[in-house]
Amino acid sequence: MKKELYKKAIAILDANFQEGGFTIPSAGLYPFQWKWDSGFIAIGFAHYDVEKAKTEMRTLLDAQWENGFIPHIVFHTENDSYFPGADFHQSELHPLSSKKYRSTGMTQPPVSGFVLQEMYGIAEDKDDMLHFIKEEIDK
Repeated sequence: MKKELYKKAIAILDANFQEGGFTIPSAGLYPFQWKWDSGFIAIGFAHYDVEKAKTEMRTLLDAQWENGFIPHIVFHTENDSYFPGADFHQSELHPLSSKKYRSTGMTQPPVSGFVLQEMYGIAEDKDDMLHFIKEEIDK
């Protein structure tokens, strides 16, 4: 039973991983990258694909604003069917917002710290993971 659940979890994570380096929580319903979803998704990836775990967190942190703010939703793609989308939030009007991605101006509970700690604990190559963490934290 455990093996079957593990296989299903991997299949869902891999199916929801997008070309832009992020994972959607649910096709159709949640078509963008969500802050705390990405944290837990990265922990899942870390158990079988460390590079995807790092990509998930790197993509999230690439949307960080100049003041350190990490947004609730990152709009990597255009999707007119989702409301309230990027046009509603208009984060680009804030002078410190990410110039790379549109996002919300709201956040979610801070999970990035303990997620990176979990990824380090799971990683077989501790030096590589520590290098990644230092690189991402030092933005």
